[in-house]
Amino acid sequence: MISNHPRRSFWSSAGGAGVLTVLVVALLYLWDPTLLEVVELKSYDLRQSALTARAPSGAVTIVAIDEKSLGEIGRWPWPRATLARLVEQLDQAGARVIAFDIFFPEAEHTGDRGAGADLALAQAMSKSGKVVLSTSFLMSMDDVRHVSPAAADRAFDVVRDSALDGPDVANLPRPVGMLANVPLLQRAARYSGHINVFPDRDGTLRAIPLVIGYRSQYFPAADLQATRLYRGDLPLTVHAEQSGIIGLGFGGRHIDTDAIGRSLIHYYGPERTFLHLPAVDVLTRNFPRESVADKIVLIGPTAKGIGDIRVTPYGAAFPGVEIRATVLENILGNTFIRRPTWLPIVELSLLIALGLALARLLPRLSLQASAIVCIGLSGTYVAVALWLFSAHFLWVTLTYPLVLFLLLFMTSNIVQYLLTEAQRRHIKTAFQYYVPAAVVEEIARDVESLRLGGERRELTVLFSDIRGFTGISEQLAPEDLVRLLNVYLTEMTEQVFRHHGSLDKYIGDAIMAVYGAPIAHADHARLACRTALAMLARLQTLHAGWQRDNVPGFDVGIGINTGPMIVGNMGSEKRFNYTVIGDAVNLGSRIEALNKTYGSRILLSETTYALVRDEFPAIREIDRVRVRGRETPVRIYELIPDGAYPNLDWLEDFARAYALRRAGQLADAAEAFTRLYASVGDPVSAYHARRCRLPRRRKEDQD
Repeated sequence: MISNHPRRSFWSSAGGAGVLTVLVVALLYLWDPTLLEVVELKSYDLRQSALTARAPSGAVTIVAIDEKSLGEIGRWPWPRATLARLVEQLDQAGARVIAFDIFFPEAEHTGDRGAGADLALAQAMSKSGKVVLSTSFLMSMDDVRHVSPAAADRAFDVVRDSALDGPDVANLPRPVGMLANVPLLQRAARYSGHINVFPDRDGTLRAIPLVIGYRSQYFPAADLQATRLYRGDLPLTVHAEQSGIIGLGFGGRHIDTDAIGRSLIHYYGPERTFLHLPAVDVLTRNFPRESVADKIVLIGPTAKGIGDIRVTPYGAAFPGVEIRATVLENILGNTFIRRPTWLPIVELSLLIALGLALARLLPRLSLQASAIVCIGLSGTYVAVALWLFSAHFLWVTLTYPLVLFLLLFMTSNIVQYLLTEAQRRHIKTAFQYYVPAAVVEEIARDVESLRLGGERRELTVLFSDIRGFTGISEQLAPEDLVRLLNVYLTEMTEQVFRHHGSLDKYIGDAIMAVYGAPIAHADHARLACRTALAMLARLQTLHAGWQRDNVPGFDVGIGINTGPMIVGNMGSEKRFNYTVIGDAVNLGSRIEALNKTYGSRILLSETTYALVRDEFPAIREIDRVRVRGRETPVRIYELIPDGAYPNLDWLEDFARAYALRRAGQLADAAEAFTRLYASVGDPVSAYHARRCRLPRRRKEDQD
């Protein structure tokens, strides 16, 4: 049975497709396209809102310029004298740090008392010695088009004292200007710092720049300055390399940042997670002293329409002053969400290692098993990532591993499906001429069983051959001979298929068929015998038609043997046959050839006879012979076709005659065989009669 189904190389299989998938996902990880980046950011937001909500330490209080305060004091902006009183009240209440989330870029212009109003606020700030003001860097040329170089120099001179030294780092965001407070107020403040923010590309604020480089110096964030003051003027240093910033030193602690000085904000909860005091209550001393004593107090607007509103993982309307309170808590407890610079290397290595392992494993598994493996691995990875986020504030990416697991599952099974379908089509094409259609479908369901190599199984083999084919070929033109042979082989093959046999090969005008493979049938011996009887019956019908057309008829001999055989694909990697080999196959062929000797039509081996004797009563032992390659004589049996004789009553007489020959009573046996041939025309009896009369008897006559 010819097949052209070579073993596929790794790269043309599902494993090779899996490796390519791993490579693509690894490149995507390095490229980080917008779509996948946004998906990962949204998963980060879900982790933030679901896993990190907790009560802040209470070290930060917000004095809110809220709707209540606006209603009682008046619309914003308030006179700076009012803000001076606010500073005084907080100072008297024991606030350790007072940080403004408000800019004072211009002097207050309210007639003759303008300078005095600024002076009053400056004096209150200077007297307390605990005020931190906010500045802002301008990041684009559009922002500075109305700022003259001289004004920019003056603004820089005002905040120069708050700058930090550090090595020059390439690829940092470079501001083109800055917005500072009026010099009078700036000099009165203890510290000042920037309040710039850089939302991600989806507009959500997830990280805060703790330092910004400007004019070859580093300027800390206002919240970093407030925390520094809160901790007793702790020293602050920038840790940087040529490739970027690696963190900040703060009072002996290290704060992780990314290469441009940003840290991931650890949000504690939704809006109003921190204590809010209306500014009007502070001005009227209608607040508990302990709510501000020894705390960092943030003064900023929360009323809708005047406040700095930002998009955060907790929503689209998060007050900027509360974001600053969150950052202060993060700095105090060093509880920023961490994503160290080494983590992407670990993630990429793990991505490749897991991907390659799955690319090798999944093609070996069934659809259900591969789904269980991928779901289990995905669940484990997600659980570990969530635990790291919740317990250690470590942001491990979820998107790329999950995308990889999904793509590997899909790739493995889709490629396997396509390859299997191609194999099935190939198998159907290759086997449709050798086995019935139902068997082809059965084989196609398990194409892996047709690998190169074989297995030892007990099967039945059938050989059939035309008697006198040479004489027929001399009587017919070649084209007529071919047509006759095609009709015969087609009809005989149909009988093989009808009885669940497999056509192994045509050998000229001979047929070799196998039963019990590739689809196992426990009654393979019976099926082979049924096929033999059906072949002779069909041949008789063909003879009737050929006789009418003056086409010469012919007879066939059939040999059947059952035994252990090696069945499978035999040949080379690129071309092989599905066939059977072994001594039992050779014996079947030799038994078929003995039909010429005995004049019989169907001969069985003793192993086949032992399996079918209860179903076919018209079977008789006809001889014990030595065949080539065997020392021990083999018993052979004839399966008498239906209608071969008017009746089979004479079989008992044949058995007695055969027993006489086996006993060595050759004269009596010859006489008995002669009578049988004369009465029923049995060719086997004629053969034995001749053998018994030979003057020199062979040893097998007495075996």
